[in-house]
Amino acid sequence: GVLGFLILVAMTSLLRKREMALDSSSFHFIFGLCTRKESPCDVYDAIGKDSVYCFFLSSNFTAWVLAIAVLVAQALCFVFFIQAASLDFGAEKDWVYKFMCPRDNDNCTDTSDVNERGWIYFVILLVVHLTRDMVNGLKLVWGAPRYGLSRKSFQVLFGGIFLFSTTALALYSSVVYNVAVSRSNIELIFNTVILLFVTDLDEKLYETLHV
Repeated sequence: GVLGFLILVAMTSLLRKREMALDSSSFHFIFGLCTRKESPCDVYDAIGKDSVYCFFLSSNFTAWVLAIAVLVAQALCFVFFIQAASLDFGAEKDWVYKFMCPRDNDNCTDTSDVNERGWIYFVILLVVHLTRDMVNGLKLVWGAPRYGLSRKSFQVLFGGIFLFSTTALALYSSVVYNVAVSRSNIELIFNTVILLFVTDLDEKLYETLHV
């Protein structure tokens, strides 16, 4: 689903280049960042010049192996959290039941202490940490067709797809795991920070390679 959506964005960008220029200045402003001609520096800034994801723009085989290794490691971590949050009565999972129902009473008690303030902090953490990568991933996919049928175009396209997909997976796993497990504001924030740390593995490896 995510891959199809990103390919659709790239195709839309390619078709849009063949259309007549828009007369409305407001539309020019909205699409300004997407339609302007990007320099290589802009592409590196979008994918993360301090991240091993920038290796996707390289032609070096070893660089691609490192980037893919980090990508797979991040994806597996998020999948582990998603699987642990699944409600499966036949296996041991991390799911924590929200309600406690005594056998001698028909009334169930809500044991969760998570309130609106906790969810507000949760949303703020996700928005601040993930929005930039999601937007940059879409910008890369949108801008890839401007390089034509070239190696550069495919590098930018795959880089954008990988960046957006990993960020979307981080968002999904954060929501699913916290809904299933977090029963206090502290747990909610703690679990969110742990999951968001996984999204920084690409930057941490990049820093390690430059030590």
